[in-house]
Amino acid sequence: MGECSGAASYRLHAVLAQLRRLLPYLHRYGWRYTVGATCVIAAVALRFSIPFLLGDSIDSLRETTDVAPEDAGRLREQILVGALLMIAAAAAGAFIRTTSRLMILGNSRLAVHDVRTDVFAQLLRLAPSFYVRHRTGHIMSRTVNDMQNVQGLLGPVFMYLVETGVLYSVGIAFMVAADPMLTLVGLAPFPFFLYLARRLARRVQEGSRAAQEKLGDVSAKVDESLSGQRVIRSLVVEDFDRQRFDELCLEYRATMVSVAGSRAILTATMTFLAALSTFLVLAVGAPAVSSGAVTVGQLVAFILYLGMLAGPTRTLGFVLSSLQRGAAALGRIGEILDMPVTIADGHGEGEIRDGEIDVSRLRVEFASSKDEIFLSGSLEEGEVRGGRVVLEDVSFRVPAGTTLGVVGPVGSGKSTLLRALARQVEIDPGMVRIDGNDITELPLPEVRRQVAVAPQDAFLFSDTVANNVRFGEPEAPMEQVRDAVEVAQLSADLDQLPAGLETMLGERGINLSGGQRQRTSLARCAILRPRVLLLDDTLSAVDTHTADAILARLRPLMADRTTVVVAHRLSTVRDADRILVLDEGRIRESGTHDELVALGGYYAEVYAQQSQREGLERELGVEEAS
Repeated sequence: MGECSGAASYRLHAVLAQLRRLLPYLHRYGWRYTVGATCVIAAVALRFSIPFLLGDSIDSLRETTDVAPEDAGRLREQILVGALLMIAAAAAGAFIRTTSRLMILGNSRLAVHDVRTDVFAQLLRLAPSFYVRHRTGHIMSRTVNDMQNVQGLLGPVFMYLVETGVLYSVGIAFMVAADPMLTLVGLAPFPFFLYLARRLARRVQEGSRAAQEKLGDVSAKVDESLSGQRVIRSLVVEDFDRQRFDELCLEYRATMVSVAGSRAILTATMTFLAALSTFLVLAVGAPAVSSGAVTVGQLVAFILYLGMLAGPTRTLGFVLSSLQRGAAALGRIGEILDMPVTIADGHGEGEIRDGEIDVSRLRVEFASSKDEIFLSGSLEEGEVRGGRVVLEDVSFRVPAGTTLGVVGPVGSGKSTLLRALARQVEIDPGMVRIDGNDITELPLPEVRRQVAVAPQDAFLFSDTVANNVRFGEPEAPMEQVRDAVEVAQLSADLDQLPAGLETMLGERGINLSGGQRQRTSLARCAILRPRVLLLDDTLSAVDTHTADAILARLRPLMADRTTVVVAHRLSTVRDADRILVLDEGRIRESGTHDELVALGGYYAEVYAQQSQREGLERELGVEEAS
């Protein structure tokens, strides 16, 4: 018994802890909620005045059969006044009730807008590693589906909780005033049914949380399948993909059916409670009327009071399940809000003016799942993701205005190095400095503005080509857009697009080739004119001739800027002032192109192979598609 009580206390504490998150939003719109709650109280008082007036009128009507003719007129006038008062109370109650709903339900939309804004702002602050650990569908489920449940918590649940509390308080007061004994009889079944409702509501909460996580799996699967349609169709695995989707949907359906069953039992239980209470009152009240202890009007009013309590008692199941479901949703959203921001804004006041880079004993380690914080449902039960060291003891210096090439085998840490220079991964203080400033102490807006990254996997938005190019400079004139497009050698492809720069792109730029997407991303960086330019194998999807042309157009832009170029095609970095060879996260070779060729190591071997292949392609007249 003690263990059950302790568990119940823990669950109540957990729910209250989640609900405390709403206090700032409730306080922000406190006066609106106060007005709404006051209107609820007034509307309830007016509703309970109607049975009282009706009962009094019934008793007066019965008296008219036994009174003298001279008193009958007075009683008829009294009944007419009671009828008019009931009409006035009903009209006023309807107006005030409507006002309460406009205030409370309207506020819920304002408050949930603030919650949604805070969640989105938090998502923008979280490091890229957060999105590596979590599937898009799971995040979308929290920001869309769970947000609807939170809106219910801020609106209907709040309103019905206030209304139910006031109904019980005012209703019991009226019932006790009418007949204390009938009050005890009518309310006798309530404690047992409320206990049962609490048990069922807990089951609904647990099922609702599981259902939301299942829905996150379905959302993630839909996102994955839509993004990978080309691969799915090229491998002719539509049936297999559909089977995986059906399995997830069946799991979600089974969970929802279980939750719906619990809700149905909860509603039926509350309905039976109302019927049982009415039966008990009639069973005890009818003899009392016969004996004259209770008038007919008092019994009718009492049954109406009980019926008015039966309504909120039936909805109490909805309120409890919605409260539990909203608390569960708020907890899932709270996991995002509580996620630590590992790449925080620096407190220094330094600026990036020249772009000199100094890297000292850089170490980047991706932690294992045991050391990371995951959103609930993001890891399968028992799943463990191992950590690994990606970069170890990497040190080098890039003078301002020079170009550094970075090459190495797949998985050697080249892209991670660029992400560390752009402060997109967590690093310790002092490992990366730009113009003598510790990058972890620089304000993030300064780093983002002066350090531009053109990734290998270019992401384009569902917007025009021009707006994608000037995404980082929304106010840039078309002349700058055209100049950036010219630098990226994308201008020659504009004739192939229906509306040139104003061509609307599909999701992720699906109607462009891989090379065109990379060049659009490169143009996006060129228009920013940053002090540090990081190119992550940006020319891998274009042919050698186009790559050479792009590099030729980039050289004037790179002349007074620090540039770090990651490449698999060594001809891309041949003219760099210095070249690093990474292998297994460490620097294995360093020097100019001629020095590395003379060294006879990895660089010389790969350069010889690529030179031989490019020579053969020229002889055969073969060029890579762009």
